[in-house]
Amino acid sequence: IMVAALMMMVLLEWLQLINGLKQAAPMILGMTMGVVQLIGIYAYAVSSDGKYLFLTTMLVVIGINGYGLINLAHDIKQRSTGNGTMLMAILVCGWGGGSMILLRELSFQPDGRFWVILLLAITWLGDTGAMHFGRWIGKHKLAPIISPKKTIEGLIAAVLCGLAGGFGAYFACGFTMPWWHILIIAPVIVVLAHVGDLTASMVKRAARVKDSSKRIPGHGGYLDRFDNVLLSAPFLYLYSQYLI
Repeated sequence: IMVAALMMMVLLEWLQLINGLKQAAPMILGMTMGVVQLIGIYAYAVSSDGKYLFLTTMLVVIGINGYGLINLAHDIKQRSTGNGTMLMAILVCGWGGGSMILLRELSFQPDGRFWVILLLAITWLGDTGAMHFGRWIGKHKLAPIISPKKTIEGLIAAVLCGLAGGFGAYFACGFTMPWWHILIIAPVIVVLAHVGDLTASMVKRAARVKDSSKRIPGHGGYLDRFDNVLLSAPFLYLYSQYLI
């Protein structure tokens, strides 16, 4: 329930940014489709039946595209871009939050709680390392058009700090998988966290705002705080299922 509520707040802020770009993003439809996506993922977590993932994702895609066909604007290109952006936001938030729920439902050693801790330890420690070391030694811009403050040196520091966070969680939580899995998991999670962050930054820059909202004092909005787990959570869940 907590994860679903957080992801709905993330999605709400993302849709509000899209509306700021004067694109097609009806708030009620977008939020409803986000709830549908999360329900399908939770149903899969309970039943392990993949049809729920397929059906709910299909409903989201049909719903958004159906809305676009019924309400064609004079500028078809703008309408298509708006619907595509909204669809991406719904699917990314749905799968990001849903994957955290799936991680929490894991029953093999250790308990699912510790898989969530592993994800957050790598992501947030890597993010902290990127911020501080990037300010200290960062010289080469990573994506100057989207996020001028991000640097290649910061990304390298993020990988190293993410590895530290990953090994810390690995030993503290009693993971039984071989330790070398962290050497694969941590760098990929850090890179995906940066991609998620840059995606949110791109939308915010297009909307000409610094933060997605002011709902979390000192952090901005929910999208600002959780954009770095939207892509990394699905990766960790898939890795736990098929590569361990």
